[in-house]
Amino acid sequence: MPESSSDLQDSENNTYVNASSAELVLQVSHDVARADSLDEQLRIIMKAVTKATNSERGTLFLNDFATNELYSRVALGDVKREIRILNNSGIAGAVYTTGTAEIVDDAYADKRFNHSVDHATGYKTRNILCAPVRTVKGDILGVAQTLNKNDGCKFTQDDLAIMQAITTQTLNKNDGCKFT
Repeated sequence: MPESSSDLQDSENNTYVNASSAELVLQVSHDVARADSLDEQLRIIMKAVTKATNSERGTLFLNDFATNELYSRVALGDVKREIRILNNSGIAGAVYTTGTAEIVDDAYADKRFNHSVDHATGYKTRNILCAPVRTVKGDILGVAQTLNKNDGCKFTQDDLAIMQAITTQTLNKNDGCKFT
């Protein structure tokens, strides 16, 4: 149940977004509308998601239909090259193929976790927040993923709700755009 009358329910996901989160989504939508390029719009979205979820890193993976790979269209953090993984590999691949968002409290304890990116970059993933990115029609374009909630905390359903609210509301403004 919402905590106040100013809370809004996301009926598709049965989660609630409070008034301050709704204001954040509105602000991000305005910032996206003012951006000059699609890449700038996507970067604004992922910066907002990463900050709102108090995460160390954030990545927007889009599906490459020619290769059946998810590739990092936006990668925040100390990432120097494009990341490519099979679209059915790892947590991101599981979220992409099932269309179900996930909170993973211990990445290395999850058998689906793809260690290869950590090994290649020297980064240590502790926990993961990952949600499908959909068009207005419901088609899955890719996934938004944040890593390592700051201060050693775990991701929450509230983090998931704000991630989905930001990506859904702002990316759907680009529904007619080609993302690849």
